Amino acid sequence: MVCYTPAEPADLPRLREIFLLCFGQVAAAEMELVFSRCGDALWCAKAEGRPAAMLAAMPVTLALPQGEYKARYFYGVATHPEARRQGLCKNLLVACCRWMTGQGEAAALLRPDSEKNRSYYRENGFADCSTAGTGCYRQKGGAAAELTPADPVEYDRLRRKFAPWGLQWGREGLSLQKEWMRLYGGDLWLLGDAESPWGCAAVSREGESPLLRELLCRPADAEKALEGLCRTLQAPELGLALPQPGPVEGLPARPMMMLRKTGEIDLPEAIYTPLAMD
Repeated sequence: MVCYTPAEPADLPRLREIFLLCFGQVAAAEMELVFSRCGDALWCAKAEGRPAAMLAAMPVTLALPQGEYKARYFYGVATHPEARRQGLCKNLLVACCRWMTGQGEAAALLRPDSEKNRSYYRENGFADCSTAGTGCYRQKGGAAAELTPADPVEYDRLRRKFAPWGLQWGREGLSLQKEWMRLYGGDLWLLGDAESPWGCAAVSREGESPLLRELLCRPADAEKALEGLCRTLQAPELGLALPQPGPVEGLPARPMMMLRKTGEIDLPEAIYTPLAMD
């Protein structure tokens, strides 16, 4: 017998085992951060009373011109290797989305980490909903912005100024994002004077290179921001994976997040979806 339900404290050791088997010991610190901050968002599929698949359904907000809607960001979707090919993950997604419908929540979002997984989620009711502009910026030595590590409250204020529509993580979500990025040598940053910043940026790392995951400022200030990031991070170049639309033009766009509706909501063809935890 299989049941699909929010996780209980007694399930956590098994969920840790599943997570590490699927994502590796390198993700152990990330796992502990998410489990400690989002324990009430964990779901699992239990086979004969024992967890065999899992996900975290993190609360987020979709902000649209017609209003704000409760949504969830699905993270850490995983099945124990010994329990695969039994439909557990598929049915866990269905159960969690059905519960969201009952709670009046509008949509589930996630970011696949491969084209194979993107195809899997498409088969299970998710559709592409956003793009990211990818590329590389090499330091030029020009005018550079001053940078200061951002408090999540101030970062949230700036995000809502420059990107009022789309996925909003909120102060709690941005606090989690900041801790997550710092695990990998990144951070949330304010651009310009800390007392009156004119933009913000989010950076993680891919190996030794910084990866710019969000940049919010006027297009005219984008190069000054990029130069400041290179200088502050002591990096000759930055990887770019910027949610679109953004202030850096001409970047090749690739699919980013996927969305499955769980309520009555009218969505534009594409939405701004920053800061996926992937």
